[in-house]
Amino acid sequence: MSWLTICSSTVIQVDRLTKQYEEIAALAAAAGLELEPLDFTGETTSSSSGVGSSANGGSTSSSNGLSSKAAPATAAGAPAPKAVTADVPAKPAALKPKAVQYTEGDKKVKAWVIEKGGVVQFSFDDSIDDSEAAHSTPASQHAAAGGPQAAGPAAVPDQQQPASSAVSAVDQFIQATKQKASGGGASRWAAMGGDTTSSSSNVKDSSGAAPGASSSSGGGRHSWRSTPMGTDDDSQLPAAAAAPQGPPAPVPAPPVRPSATSPTSQASAVPQQQQQQRRGPGTPLLHQQGQPSSSSGNGVVLDGAAAAMARLNAANAAAAAAAATSQRQAPPPKPQASPKPVEDDILDIPDPLETAAAAVKTITAADKAKREAENKKVREVAQEEVDKHDPTAVAATRHQWLIFTVPEKPVAGCDVVVYYNRTQSEPLRERNRIQLCLGFNQWELAAEQARVDLYPSAIPHMDGSDFWSCRFRVPETAYEVNFVLTDGDGLFDNNLGQDYTYPTQAGSTWEEWTAAAVERAAEAEKERQKKEEARRAEEAKQMAEEKEKRDSDNALKRVAELRDGYKWLQEGGLTKKKVSDTDPTSKTLWSVAPTPLTPGKTATLLYNSKAGPLAWIEDKRPATKKGSTDIVEGQQVPMLHYGYNNWKVKCDPLPMKLSRVTGDDDELWWEVSFNVPKDACCVNFVVNSGSSWDNNGSKDHKIAVELPKPYDAETVGKWAESMLEDYLKEEHAARIKAEKEQAEREAKRLKERTAAKEKARAVLSRQMEHVMFTEPEVIQAGERVTVYYNPDGTVLAGTSEVYFTGGFNRWAHKRQLGPVKMRPPGPNGRHWRVRFSVPKDACQLDFVFSNVPGGDGIYDNRGGFDYHLPIKGSIGGSLPNRLHVAHIAVEMAPVAKVGGLGDVVTALARAVQEEGHLVEVILPRYDFFLQSPVLAGQMRHDCEFDWGGTRIFVSTAIVEGLRCFFIEPRNGFFATPTVYGRYDDEVRFDFFCKAALEFLLKTGRQPDILHCHDWSTAHVAKSFWEDYQPYGLWKPKVIFTIHNLNYGQKKITEAAQYCQKFTTVSPTYAFEVGGHPAIASNNFKFMGIRNGIDTELWSPTENKFLPMSYDANNVEEGKRRAREELRKRVNLSQWQDKLIIAVVSRLTPQKGVHLIKHAAYKALDRGCQFVLLGSAPDPKLQTEFNELADQLRHGQDASFIFEYNEPLSYMIYAAADIVLVPSMFEPCGLTQMIAMRYGAVPVVRHTGGLRDTVFDVDNDKPRAAWEVAGSSDWMRDKIDETNGFAFE
Repeated sequence: MSWLTICSSTVIQVDRLTKQYEEIAALAAAAGLELEPLDFTGETTSSSSGVGSSANGGSTSSSNGLSSKAAPATAAGAPAPKAVTADVPAKPAALKPKAVQYTEGDKKVKAWVIEKGGVVQFSFDDSIDDSEAAHSTPASQHAAAGGPQAAGPAAVPDQQQPASSAVSAVDQFIQATKQKASGGGASRWAAMGGDTTSSSSNVKDSSGAAPGASSSSGGGRHSWRSTPMGTDDDSQLPAAAAAPQGPPAPVPAPPVRPSATSPTSQASAVPQQQQQQRRGPGTPLLHQQGQPSSSSGNGVVLDGAAAAMARLNAANAAAAAAAATSQRQAPPPKPQASPKPVEDDILDIPDPLETAAAAVKTITAADKAKREAENKKVREVAQEEVDKHDPTAVAATRHQWLIFTVPEKPVAGCDVVVYYNRTQSEPLRERNRIQLCLGFNQWELAAEQARVDLYPSAIPHMDGSDFWSCRFRVPETAYEVNFVLTDGDGLFDNNLGQDYTYPTQAGSTWEEWTAAAVERAAEAEKERQKKEEARRAEEAKQMAEEKEKRDSDNALKRVAELRDGYKWLQEGGLTKKKVSDTDPTSKTLWSVAPTPLTPGKTATLLYNSKAGPLAWIEDKRPATKKGSTDIVEGQQVPMLHYGYNNWKVKCDPLPMKLSRVTGDDDELWWEVSFNVPKDACCVNFVVNSGSSWDNNGSKDHKIAVELPKPYDAETVGKWAESMLEDYLKEEHAARIKAEKEQAEREAKRLKERTAAKEKARAVLSRQMEHVMFTEPEVIQAGERVTVYYNPDGTVLAGTSEVYFTGGFNRWAHKRQLGPVKMRPPGPNGRHWRVRFSVPKDACQLDFVFSNVPGGDGIYDNRGGFDYHLPIKGSIGGSLPNRLHVAHIAVEMAPVAKVGGLGDVVTALARAVQEEGHLVEVILPRYDFFLQSPVLAGQMRHDCEFDWGGTRIFVSTAIVEGLRCFFIEPRNGFFATPTVYGRYDDEVRFDFFCKAALEFLLKTGRQPDILHCHDWSTAHVAKSFWEDYQPYGLWKPKVIFTIHNLNYGQKKITEAAQYCQKFTTVSPTYAFEVGGHPAIASNNFKFMGIRNGIDTELWSPTENKFLPMSYDANNVEEGKRRAREELRKRVNLSQWQDKLIIAVVSRLTPQKGVHLIKHAAYKALDRGCQFVLLGSAPDPKLQTEFNELADQLRHGQDASFIFEYNEPLSYMIYAAADIVLVPSMFEPCGLTQMIAMRYGAVPVVRHTGGLRDTVFDVDNDKPRAAWEVAGSSDWMRDKIDETNGFAFE
């Protein structure tokens, strides 16, 4: 027969069962399969099949050099397999587990060990007939066929249904083997209707003692767990106490890998003791503890069978799926060039939930009643054992053990006592406190007491033992017990990252627990929602109380201000104003009626425009209608702008109307009525018409208001107090109105952000469609989905096999998918596919593709980020806990902004925070913060400590919704009026980097990510790994972002070496600088991520610096008003409303200053206006621009403002028609994005991030359609996403 034939032959070569002989031996022994030596007739000294044996158990030799002697089932040097049950009869020592045979009706399947190409494999043959089973076959025939020697029949339990093919027979064989070998698997097998008996070789452990009768303890062992039958990935699951990581899918081999001494390598080579100290439950360690015997004496021993089974389980599931897939016919292709395969209803990855539910359905009510009766008896016996056991007697032969329990196998519904030998534990040997972190059912079932204290037991200290113990109750629904041990201060014994796991007796089965998973998730979700609603209600109640108190405090404050300020407010108030204060015969400018004004009444102002600055207003009424109040066409009308109590409150402007009072010929009287508020002490007003104002010589006009009766100057306090109730109502109404408006704004913003995210996801989906897509396109929780993958154009192009490895909820969900071989494309097809069901509590699908089922190979993991797709309709599912991100930077907008770095730090931090993560920003505390209006009144002391030869004070405040910490050393390093500019900037910023890390260490913070920016904080990376990670700040990973490679290249080189990832601010800039010496040696961890702006901070809709808010619906009017205001402010001509070209930039050679100068001349030549805001740090360059400004200012069509003025920049962006960004190089640039946000057209040079954000109207239509809309054919889709002009 041919050994490599897959479907057409009678031989099935099962993929992935390429394990060592010792492991297969341990697997077979633990499975209790009937094992017999191969029976040869003829020459037995060699065999082309790989492994030979003599009938009498003598020595044999194979062609690959593998030899063995008759011995126990465990190969020499391999860990001993664990006994499955207490009453398993031992196998004769002379029998070797080299071949096993499974009989099913008239179908027989034989498995044996062969060697091909230096790899030992597990192979199957279903071609055995009765005669072959009963008689031996000449070795020469087998050698010619390339097969093994014949083996005798094996006593393996028959399955419930006969197999109809070799494939199903192999499937049954694998499942039977897995079930028989699984620790604590008897109850599961029984629930499936299988035989629970098994046999075992008579094997001794490494210390020479026979294995204990219980699989949960003995000989210093812990129980091991294999994944239950029916799961997708039957490999050993990660411990539940630590979130599982993504699959081991490395990026394709980089040009240069870090050396063994590089920080990346050093991060994984942390000392052994420290690794144990800093990892919690379930976190794998980098080394293994030894056996408790004389070999090491510092840990626990892992069962050989357990280790083998854990490694082989995944192979079995993948093998069965691969074999089943091979029997299916490829669906007929569709006529298009790359047809999608026809969908079917077969799952490539079985759903463990469905398997468990099917198993539970087979259990009858009678079976349940019988089992419960048996369980009750078991519990009575176990509880009596726990209550009456003698610790000294139980431990008599176990003083070298690490751990044992009473009863040896915990019983659900009863107490269990855990004895822990402290001297056998390396991490906790010297600790004076030991706690047991407890859970059940793979940590899914929480214990009533999550941590149980252990105390010294009554067991005498013999052979150096020191047993501590604790007692707890096992829930009746538990099928296994999970725990780790800790000192309560960050030091853990978690069994080499596997956690301690003990199967239970008399409890639920895995199938029962799994089948109820959906109900538990739904119930947990209801409970969570109930608690969340209660929490929100309590918070709302507290907030309402706080708001009411704040309203009351504000009202009382207003009363006090009114009482204490009455006399001051009355000063200078009049009821009539003459043109001249010294000439009583002069004309009256204005007067009020009634006189005096009284609070809460209506008043009328009479205003004589001819007597003041508005004398130019002409009376357009005919001479015959001088007393008429009608406004005729062309009549200029004054506007009243008023408020009260020295403008404490401003009121809406009111237009005046012509008065019936005619007066003299040189008088033009206007009148307007207004309400005098109840708490008014004075009324303030000015009058304007167009750009002309009467503001009483910049002093404003003031009208006196007298107290209402019966109050006077002596009782003004009582009058003020009488306002309290009205003030309370006003404060409440104002707050409710503000909250409503804020809620409307937030709802609008949320809608916009959600729409933007959905659009981005849709674009990404369209861009990936030629590589990967799903059916259905929107994945639903609890439903089935098919993933299609086209490796053409990826790193897997041309591969003959594609494997899919997946998970859910950022790889944190307990269900893992594969690795499983994907179904190949049909004729003329390109897409490989895999089909599986989605858990009901999944909210995100995570996956990668590879050409191998694991280990070294080629992986398509989307550049190291994996593929992630959202899932709709999740029940109780959530992504892992939020990340803690700490930004360490020397700039942050708006409090410490020099360039785009400050904007990016703020915008990026806000964006990450909006995704639900904890974000903090650490900055130096500069002296100019004392004048910051943003920080005024909110800086609070946080902590202080001595470090670096000085006292360091840390203050905190909220900036743009972000929690910020400010480092202030007493050595004066940051007592500066600017961010940069001192001769010792490098020394100062290096000090700040270490002080920031010291702050994190001193305050006990453990961020997940340290994000440092540019050369100024590049030193964080090296300092962290060399000075802080080994000494307590153990958790963070470092990300470094290059904002401009032109500065601090030495520091950038250092950070690139030490960080885990480093980025720059646009893909094109990353391409441009990728070969730079500072980057090239580490470019395998380098990438470009395009910057963005915070569209809420840069929004024309809500900007107090603009004369009018606007959006896309009224952009023309908004920009027209902005142009008018800008021209007034910078002294540009209003004539003809010319096109405005603007430059907002630092004036450095990088920014293309020669092109800016050229643009200024050209703009004026073409009849445009030119505005520049910015300054040059180079005095020579600044002088050149000063001369240019002097030359071009005369015509009122050019304006140069050489300063940093952010409020004015908003006005320029809003007023400009074109914003020019002619940079010679530009890492990203924000100016062009801000310009587009305010409705201006960017004109840029195609470089760096400018190329990634601006798409030329004439030349970039295809690229724009792809980048912005995900369209590969802009003409077909009728898409034009261009947004500006670009030149080379």
